[in-house]
Amino acid sequence: MSKARHRKDNGVLACVRTGTASHRSRGMYGPAGRHRKVKETSTIPPRLVGSICAVAGVLAAFIIVLAWFPSYSGIWRLPLQEIDAPAHYYYIRKIVKYGPVAALHLWDNGAFYPPLFHLLAAGLVALGRIVGVNVSVYVAFNAIWLLSSGVLWPAGVSLWTSYWTRRVDASAAWRPFSCAMSVIMPVLAVSSASHPFQSLAAGPLVSFGLSTSLLPFWLYATLRVFDALRRRRYVLRRLSAMVLSGCLCMLAHPRSAFTWLLLMVPFIVLRLPWKFIVATVLAILAAALALFFYMSGHYLSNRYFNPSSWFHTFVPSRGVGDALKVLVSDDIAGIAGWFMAVVSILAVCLALAAVVKPGALFCTSDSDACVGTHDQWVRRDAAALLLDFGLIGLVYVCSASLTGWFPNIVTAVWQRTETRPLTMIPLGLLPLVAFAACAAAGARSWVVSPARLRGLEALGHGMRKFIVVIVLGALVVGCQVGNVNRAALEENVADNVRLGDGSQDGQINKAKYRVLKDTVDIAGTHALIISDPLNGSMYAATMFDANMLFPIYNEAHEKSGVVFSQVEAAFGSGDGASLLAASCPVSFDSHGRRSSEGGGPVYFLSMGPQVPSLQMFTFRQQYDVFHDRGLIDKYAGDGTMKKVKDFGVYGRQSRGWALYRLGCGGAAAFESSKDEASFR
Repeated sequence: MSKARHRKDNGVLACVRTGTASHRSRGMYGPAGRHRKVKETSTIPPRLVGSICAVAGVLAAFIIVLAWFPSYSGIWRLPLQEIDAPAHYYYIRKIVKYGPVAALHLWDNGAFYPPLFHLLAAGLVALGRIVGVNVSVYVAFNAIWLLSSGVLWPAGVSLWTSYWTRRVDASAAWRPFSCAMSVIMPVLAVSSASHPFQSLAAGPLVSFGLSTSLLPFWLYATLRVFDALRRRRYVLRRLSAMVLSGCLCMLAHPRSAFTWLLLMVPFIVLRLPWKFIVATVLAILAAALALFFYMSGHYLSNRYFNPSSWFHTFVPSRGVGDALKVLVSDDIAGIAGWFMAVVSILAVCLALAAVVKPGALFCTSDSDACVGTHDQWVRRDAAALLLDFGLIGLVYVCSASLTGWFPNIVTAVWQRTETRPLTMIPLGLLPLVAFAACAAAGARSWVVSPARLRGLEALGHGMRKFIVVIVLGALVVGCQVGNVNRAALEENVADNVRLGDGSQDGQINKAKYRVLKDTVDIAGTHALIISDPLNGSMYAATMFDANMLFPIYNEAHEKSGVVFSQVEAAFGSGDGASLLAASCPVSFDSHGRRSSEGGGPVYFLSMGPQVPSLQMFTFRQQYDVFHDRGLIDKYAGDGTMKKVKDFGVYGRQSRGWALYRLGCGGAAAFESSKDEASFR
């Protein structure tokens, strides 16, 4: 017998080089199962059966997401009234109006914003035009969200978890366990309120949500690269898939790179040679240094080296105990949430057992597999998945419950609050549950072909698989009944679309809707309209194609965005000449850019105070000048601007609302554009 066969440090490759044919065909982590020749008992190819099961699982998940989507018809013709929604609508309209090249500078000052979601939505609008169908921005927005949440996310989870589940019965012609898991895991992926539903109900975080939905493909491709490097086969093919999926994730939102790194570092440390580990550390340090110089160059601050002063307005949203409950239950409430918590804890225990003594779960004493090799790789994967879950939990608890310098550093790249880390919980929990399910199913078949199991041993092996499938199936069914957290998000989304009856708290109510419509009817779609975006006026850009100076609430003052601060300062100066000099030259065709020929007519809209639900914006005080009644009356009195329409007739709340036209010399009113009615 070759000595290389007993060298544990040589791993699987040593066994493959010197072992027999039976050794080359065994082991979850060997080059293995797919090369085994087994007696066919079915006329349907096993791979086709697996694909059918995976498609069925994704289809079931899509039906669940579609059933969750608000039934209120207004969601297809009215905007979501959430603080970031106007920006996403604005980005889609900008790409449709100026073409795909606009995706490189979506921000209102011409800066870059991750455009994949908006490119897909704009592409759907353009496709509708080609076939003669009027696809509105709202329809395109909703359709792309449904596609990413109901198809891409469950399909990605199914593929990623199949990295472990497909090995359990890989040597069998009929693979009931892996097929069942291909149906269960996609449905379980859409059972939690944390993702994908949170991405529509909070923000909405559609760009980050799309990148999160694509992330499982990147994670799976990375693990296959690690396998290819170890086996020295298909390296270029696997690497190409990893690069492609990574580019798509980062095009959806670059922040996904931090999530990918958080989840992959344990696998890198535990599975790759030390040279790759050193190279990874150096790459991370270089990227961190580049990020620091970029941030310090674009966002001036004297607090970079004082992390305890970061995010000084942050307030914890829940206690530590509540955060841990959300973590282990995957944000599922009620009995199903407790069921999920029990499954999560059992998954942690089984993974710990695999780390301590993998042979007790995944091997048998009479197995003639390569000694130590199988245990080594099972232990590493179990440890990596446990670390993933722990790291995701650390980020989430810090973002939801803790304050101070350490939580500030840990959560900085996800913008401190719990909104984004909450969507990451399934990325840490679902693969751990899948791995533990394989352990509980009795994964001796990872080492020994099921065809070699006889009698009571074969019966027990089949019963373990059956029990695991029944338990997880019951969990999936239970999560669809009485899932109050997920149902609450649906009600929240529907409420954020409806037009209120006149409350000052509504971002857009019926009175504001009529005011904005009348404003555009008077001013047209090319005239510049100045107003505080936090009173709800920013929605006019989406609903009526209005040319708002502030189409989003958090405009950037860098680059060509200096015009925003100039108009704000001029309005607050009390000097009519300064206001006209700052406002009149602004061109209608591109926000934040000066036109040498001057712009069209300029209007000012007074439409009440800032909406409470929009006052979360840290720098909201910069718009206070637009509510100064003394300044408004002064400009109206000295002829700087003239009242065109008094909107006080729309109810008691509309007292003081009015549209003014600035006295920009010789600027003729522009007629509303007829060829862009599809944006309305």
